[in-house]
Amino acid sequence: MHVIIVGAGMSGLTCARSLLRAGVQVTVFEASDGVGGRVRTDMVEGFSLDRGFQVLFDAYPAVRRWLDYDALQLRAFDPGAVVARDGKRTVLTDPLRDWRSAWPALWADSVSTVDKLRILALRLQVARTPFAAIQAQPDQTTQAYLEEYGFAAQTIERFFAPFYGGIFLDRGLQTSAKCFLYDFKMLAAGRTVVPATGMGALATQLAHGVVVECKQLVKRLRMTEERVSGVVLEDGSERDADAVILAVSAPIAQELSGLSLDTTAMSTVTLYWAGTKALTTQKKLWLNAAPDAYVNNAMQMTAVAPEYAPPGMHLLSATVLGNPGESDAQCYTRAEDDLVQIIGQPTVLAAYKRLRMYRIPYAQFAQPPGIHATLPGARTAITGLYLAGEYTVASSINAAMLSGERAAHAVMSAPT
Repeated sequence: MHVIIVGAGMSGLTCARSLLRAGVQVTVFEASDGVGGRVRTDMVEGFSLDRGFQVLFDAYPAVRRWLDYDALQLRAFDPGAVVARDGKRTVLTDPLRDWRSAWPALWADSVSTVDKLRILALRLQVARTPFAAIQAQPDQTTQAYLEEYGFAAQTIERFFAPFYGGIFLDRGLQTSAKCFLYDFKMLAAGRTVVPATGMGALATQLAHGVVVECKQLVKRLRMTEERVSGVVLEDGSERDADAVILAVSAPIAQELSGLSLDTTAMSTVTLYWAGTKALTTQKKLWLNAAPDAYVNNAMQMTAVAPEYAPPGMHLLSATVLGNPGESDAQCYTRAEDDLVQIIGQPTVLAAYKRLRMYRIPYAQFAQPPGIHATLPGARTAITGLYLAGEYTVASSINAAMLSGERAAHAVMSAPT
C-alpha cells in the first residue's frame, strides 16, 4: 500500500510516522522549502526566530507519544505572567509551582485576592476533572464561563483576556470554553516550554525517517473511476497512490478537494528585536492589560532559552493579534510605543534592533462555542481521500498531531 500525504506540518508528519510504524509506504509532498508548516524556526543573523510566537505545553498527550523531550533540550517558562497596565507591572503566578513569586503575587492589585483564590480553585477543579467530562458539558464562550464562575470584570480584562487571548488569538474571549478548560488543564499539569534551538525542532525530530519531497506543490488530485488515485504536481507529473491525505490548512484542503470546509481564520503578527542588554531575567510572559492594547503580549525569549541568540545578545518578541493594515514599519513603531508602557526601560528598548516581522494570516481556525461537533473527521465522502489537520480536531499542536494519528488509523482501517 502506498499513501501520499500532502503537507509536512505537524499533522502530516505525525500521520506519516503512524503509517510507517504500521509498515505502510508513505511519500510526503511539501510545497515549501522545509518541514513544519507553521511550526518552523528561521536563523536570522544568528538568532532563532520562530514563525510566530509559539510555545509547547509539555503535558500534551499526543506530543508525549511522539517526541523525545530529552533530545529537544526543552527550556521552561516560569508559571504565571507579568501584568502591565498604566505604567505598573505586577506578577501573577501559580503558588503551587512557583513559590518564589508567590509573595509578590499575593500583593499584586491587578487581580483581587478573592479572584486569585478562584483561579486556584479552578486549577484544582480542572486538574481532577477528566477531559471527557469537560467535553460533555454544554458549551459557551470563555467570557461567559468566566463570568458564570464568578470572576470580576477587572480580572477577566487584565489577566484572562490578554493571556488566553494570546493563546486563542481572540482577546474578546469568544472562543469555546472547552478550549479554555483544556488548555487550563494542560497548563496546570505540566510546563510551558520551547526547545533550545526553536520550535522548528519539533518538526525536525518528527520528520526523522520520513520521505519528504520539498518544493513540490500539489496542483490537484487525480481521479480514477470516482476515487482518488494520486496527485498531479505543479510540473504536470502524476504520482500514484492507494490513498491521499490532505494534511494542509482548511483553505488549501477545500481548494484541492472541493469539499465545503470552514475556512474562517484567526491572524497574528510577531515582531522580533535584538539587543545587547537584557530587559529582564524573568522567565514570565508580559501581558498588556491596557484597554487600548496594540501589543497583546511580549517575551524576552533569551531569558527562557539563551540559545535563541548569539552569545552576549538578547532576543525580544511581541505579538499583535489580527493582521493590521499598516506597513511593517508602522507596525514596528506602534509596537515599540506599547513596549515602553509594558516593559519600561525606554533607553534600553531604543537600542534594540528590528530583526524580522512575521504576518501569519492563517494562524488558527476560529473556535466559537459548538464548533467542534461540526468539524470534519479524517474520512471524506470521496473514496481514497482523507483529511488531517488541526481544523479536524482543535487548534493546537496537540490537536494537529492527534489529527495525524486519526487520519492514519482511518486509512489503515478502510475496507480494501
